[in-house]
Amino acid sequence: MFYWLYLTFASAGYVPILNLLKYQTTRTGLAIVTAQLVVVLLGSRFIRWMKAKQGKGQPIRAEGIERHIVEKAGTPTMGGVMILAGLFAGTLLWADLSNVYVWAVLLVTAGYGLLGFLDDYSKVTKQTTAGISGRVRLVLEAAIAMAAIVLIILFAAKPPESPELLTSVTFPLFKQLFIDMGWFYLLFGAFVIVGAANAVNFTD
Repeated sequence: MFYWLYLTFASAGYVPILNLLKYQTTRTGLAIVTAQLVVVLLGSRFIRWMKAKQGKGQPIRAEGIERHIVEKAGTPTMGGVMILAGLFAGTLLWADLSNVYVWAVLLVTAGYGLLGFLDDYSKVTKQTTAGISGRVRLVLEAAIAMAAIVLIILFAAKPPESPELLTSVTFPLFKQLFIDMGWFYLLFGAFVIVGAANAVNFTD
């Protein structure tokens, strides 16, 4: 949003302080600070509110370490909502919203965040560790990833010298070596995005 304001004021006349907003590094730093402020301001208030709403919190798997089960019992879940609030605030305020890659990343982040929220909500309301089934979750994650990739393929700027680059796989150290996968890139991209997202979940 502020980047658009900068472009508007820049076309009307030179404003020295606003000129800083044309630099991606400046806007990245401001986005980080904004996200941190949002999370800190929500912090304890949000956690207390969620604890009051959830009561017992998310059920803990019986297969886990006994100490982990005891210490984590009653801990409220859905803390990702607070993190996503900071991320979206920082991005929407400071990013170049005319860039399709920004919207693609926000689509995947929002979609996966919603899936995580629904999974946690199911666990808390039903007091079970099951949540959304793994198969359904993978299908929905793949659909969201494919939607983001279609968005990039259709609307991202195509390099004049290599218009097929958007659907190609490139190789490190070999600048001219790439394979154009065409629309099969949808499957490849979805595999990478879903695999990365679940790898983070497993690590966590």
